Amino acid sequence: MSTAASGRDRVYSGWRRERYGWFMGLTGWQAVLSGAALMPLLLAVSNGVWLLALKIAPASAVGVLLVALPVRGRPSVRWLVDLYLYLWGRVMGWSRWRSRASTGLTTRRELATLDLPGVIAGLRLHDGPPFGPMLQRVCVIHDPRSGQWASVAQISHPGLGAVDEATRNAFADQLGALLAAAARGEQVSRISILVRTVPDDGAERAAWVADHVSTHAPGIVRDISRQLEQAVVAAAVRHEVYVTVGVSEGRIRRTAQQAGGGLEGRARVLYRHLQEVENHLRGLGVTGVRWLHTEDVAAAIRTGYNLAETPALEQAKQEQARGLPTLTGLPLGVAGPVTAPPPAPRSYTHDAFTTVSYTLLLPELPTRVGSLARMLAPAEPGERRTLALHYEPQNPASAGRQVERDVWTAEMAAEVRRTRGFRVGQAHRRREAEIAVHESQVVAGHTMVRVAGAVAVTVPSSWPVEDHAANLEATARACQFRLLRLELAQDSGFVAACLPLGVGLPSRSWG
Repeated sequence: MSTAASGRDRVYSGWRRERYGWFMGLTGWQAVLSGAALMPLLLAVSNGVWLLALKIAPASAVGVLLVALPVRGRPSVRWLVDLYLYLWGRVMGWSRWRSRASTGLTTRRELATLDLPGVIAGLRLHDGPPFGPMLQRVCVIHDPRSGQWASVAQISHPGLGAVDEATRNAFADQLGALLAAAARGEQVSRISILVRTVPDDGAERAAWVADHVSTHAPGIVRDISRQLEQAVVAAAVRHEVYVTVGVSEGRIRRTAQQAGGGLEGRARVLYRHLQEVENHLRGLGVTGVRWLHTEDVAAAIRTGYNLAETPALEQAKQEQARGLPTLTGLPLGVAGPVTAPPPAPRSYTHDAFTTVSYTLLLPELPTRVGSLARMLAPAEPGERRTLALHYEPQNPASAGRQVERDVWTAEMAAEVRRTRGFRVGQAHRRREAEIAVHESQVVAGHTMVRVAGAVAVTVPSSWPVEDHAANLEATARACQFRLLRLELAQDSGFVAACLPLGVGLPSRSWG
């Protein structure tokens, strides 16, 4: 990514695609498989066996189309594989979900164990050692599949709507400094920022009113105030902002052994980065940072799946803050959904709500700071929108090697096209210019960051979810972004877009 100034406005452009095709848009494996599909046809033509060539031509054409033809972001053969896995999972019942707690037969030990569906079924939540001057217990999230250890903070930020352009640019610079520091440390594997715009439950307002209401006010005044309050709360929304910091097991194993080994050793290594991240967040305008303990993370997961649980949890917090006898927090065993039927191809139903998830495609045109804010505004009361940005900083050495590969691939692709008589078009020239900019930035000491965005809209299952999905897509187009619906993977998309667990940036795959 590169930046440029236009007057006082700073724009961001030069997004780098993660995978380029070196010839006619084909990656290496696509070129090899396409060549294998065409080889029998070429051999028949070279030997002059024209009748055999006519028989082989349809099969070769189908093979090339399956490998090389992209359909909504995936090659056709990848669609066939994904469809097979999706249907096989439904037939075998693997995608149907019911929590153990809903059966009523769970033991106390089982309630203390995380019970989640899908790609996060293997997650483990641990109470880490005391952290910070207040010696608070911070939840350490372990993902054995990816080898990541992470912690989550809930932050308070005034937003970007009321700040000037200079302040926005300063926030952008601070975010860049945060990612650059993480890259230089070479231990932070992922930083995720998740924003959830949820309907206001009114619990905090109700607690404040109960503390300040005057018993001497006339009845008509109280009635009018109550009616106005109901109308305002029904249309009000609030923002939940989470930051997840993860470190890789492969990068911290030796340091963790020196810190004591085991869970505590890995948690202490993770804690060394939490304070640094918190300092950078303060520079981003954050007014409050609260690292969540295990019960708080369980509550964030639960409210991600079921919006109706939020009022009861918030009311318990307000009662606890006022010294009233109450019970706060959630056991880990009830953090997930109660039930979830097999995911539909284009949506995901969890409890009484339905979510449609998208991946956020980076735009071709330059964008400005805060351009994603409109996507978080609900179309109507009761709708929830979420936006998650997953950053994976690359250390400078890895970034340098990646740029060298990009330069070689671009030069090779241009040379092949020229020698074969193909025209080098505008897209290829723009790509060469972007790679040149990236090379100059790496030489100047900067690094590169993998970034993936996920967006989702959640409504009650009785609502027309497709209408709300269309509204979200229209808003994205107005923001000059494109959304790609995560068909056949809506349950995984929900995790990436709606849950602050740092799960969402996939490894580089063959698709």
